[in-house]
Amino acid sequence: MSAETKKGTKPTPDTWRITDADDFWSKTALRAAGVLTIVGGLLSVFGFMNDPNRFGYAYLFAFFSVATLVLGGLFYVIALHFTGGHWGITSRRIAETAASGAAVLLVLSLPLFGGIMADKFDMYDEWMAHGPHAEHGEESGHEAPAHEAESGAEEHGSLGLFGGNVAHAQDTRTTKRLRYDPNAPLVHTPQMEAAHHRVLEHKSGWLATPYWYIRALVYLLLWVFMGMFYHRNSIKQDEASEQGRLDLALKMRKHSAWMAIAFGLSLTFASFDWVMSLEPSWYSTIFGVVIFAGSGVAIFALLTVVGISLHTRGLVGDAISVEHFHDHGKMLYGLMAFWAYVSFSQWMLIWYAGIPEEAIWYHKRWGFGWSFWALLLMVGHFALPFFFFMSRIIKRRLGLMRFTALWLLVMHICDVYFLVLPQAGAFSLRPMDIGALLFCGGAFFLYFAMTLKKHSLVPVGDPRLERSLTLTQSY
Repeated sequence: MSAETKKGTKPTPDTWRITDADDFWSKTALRAAGVLTIVGGLLSVFGFMNDPNRFGYAYLFAFFSVATLVLGGLFYVIALHFTGGHWGITSRRIAETAASGAAVLLVLSLPLFGGIMADKFDMYDEWMAHGPHAEHGEESGHEAPAHEAESGAEEHGSLGLFGGNVAHAQDTRTTKRLRYDPNAPLVHTPQMEAAHHRVLEHKSGWLATPYWYIRALVYLLLWVFMGMFYHRNSIKQDEASEQGRLDLALKMRKHSAWMAIAFGLSLTFASFDWVMSLEPSWYSTIFGVVIFAGSGVAIFALLTVVGISLHTRGLVGDAISVEHFHDHGKMLYGLMAFWAYVSFSQWMLIWYAGIPEEAIWYHKRWGFGWSFWALLLMVGHFALPFFFFMSRIIKRRLGLMRFTALWLLVMHICDVYFLVLPQAGAFSLRPMDIGALLFCGGAFFLYFAMTLKKHSLVPVGDPRLERSLTLTQSY
């Protein structure tokens, strides 16, 4: 906090700004984002020309990674207005800028949905092209050998995710003990095929192509509206009179109630439509919560990394202080643990039930070279940061905080990769995967850096700002 603020001088929109004197945010960040976008675009074009179907998965991964940052920003902003909390006010402009990036997300969606409509990307073809009424024998290329027709259903109904688990299979003559092979294709018996098509038939009302596109447009336009609503009204608040600032604060809080509901529903249904439907017979009622937890990790990691950069360069003074970063660290730690909890809960219930149409999703993510990626997430996204980040000391040392936040941001991207790419087949990290991420991420951060530079870094018009500026340690 500046000396002027301590003496009672109210901050203005020019108090905390990115100036041309700061080479990193005014030049380096913009140039780097632009270069990454161009390089990523070239790699993406090359990947699309060589293997358009595989590129569809890569682009979905990159697009959805950016979507989680936008959704995380919306969560942060809506939650602060809905609860009337003051602890995060000084960091809110960063989250508002990320949330307003929904406009970039809308533009980035054009290659994705254009490729699907032009039949260049085939990741949704199982239900788009063939639908739930396709002939049972034509399903996805996994033929069941005649001698395995009886034993296959029960064998692969159990989840032996750690290779040593033994499944039991019954035939008409004897009982066999079969070792789970994570790299073997799932055996599709006639009974399993029938169950698969029954599931798709039940989902046919939701997985109907025209309505799927309409819902996608509704999600994106809703996020654009909510992101722009809060960002623009917050900017107006900076320049408004005392009464105008209060009126705008009440307006944003009033709309936060229905927006919180719309946010939760749209995030959940978008995750069902864009990610879960890659395996259309699979279902998990907690999947939307997993995506929400990951989005929360992403935004608090971003707030920490960007906030510390602005703080160490003197661009926000002590408006975002160690106390604020300590709070960010606690939220980041809690959401990381919440992500691990809901992810484990999803796996545990599916493992316990052993239903084939549920087990297939994990089967693809434990065999075919993906097991090490699953272990990477277990250790890197939870175990290591859980113990390392537990200490209060780590949360109050900015260098360690920034390192941990960057680490978790990378792990979050790895998590999104794990949600999407196993549907494309065996593990194979390709240049098109990196290219798509650089293109989408570069475009988003180019917008983010440009928008952040145009306005005050702190919402100086918020009536609760003074309480946030005087945030002190409460224990």
